[in-house]
Amino acid sequence: MFHVEQKIKTLFIKGFFVFFIGFGFYSCVTPRHTVEVGDYLLLHNGKEILGKEKGLTCFFFENNQRKQPIQQFLTYKYNIGSTENITYEVILEKTKFKVFLYTNDELMKYYDLSQFMVSNVETEVNRLGSTANFIGMSVIDEYNNDCLADGSLYQSIMLQYLKDLKFEYNNY
Repeated sequence: MFHVEQKIKTLFIKGFFVFFIGFGFYSCVTPRHTVEVGDYLLLHNGKEILGKEKGLTCFFFENNQRKQPIQQFLTYKYNIGSTENITYEVILEKTKFKVFLYTNDELMKYYDLSQFMVSNVETEVNRLGSTANFIGMSVIDEYNNDCLADGSLYQSIMLQYLKDLKFEYNNY
């Protein structure tokens, strides 16, 4: 009987130490904070434009991978000749704007995409379009001013335009 109690004590102590060591390792790992994108985010310091010190502000949202790639959608909608390096002009309220679509490589270049949470994960079978998780767009006016920057006179107009474009793309 004495031998059994000795083994139980030894197993209890070893189990406690294993638990203590496991807890110690777990507490050393820092949790990563990720941001949920929601409807959209405005990210600063994106594409660089000639004559400006700071990069453009990016209208950033999650890609719906069940839809066709946004490059094809924009090419069809605005009669753009190529799906590479998409830029197009749009006239809103008698003012000409130039819209830039970020490629996935450009998004990775300007922003750390690992800090953003992907809420709509699709299996390989369900993906019809691009495998990119996020889409980014920037807008300038005819004087190369960032139209999405804080304090821009055109920010509300361009945000409404981009929200409507996003809605149209997701319901196309």
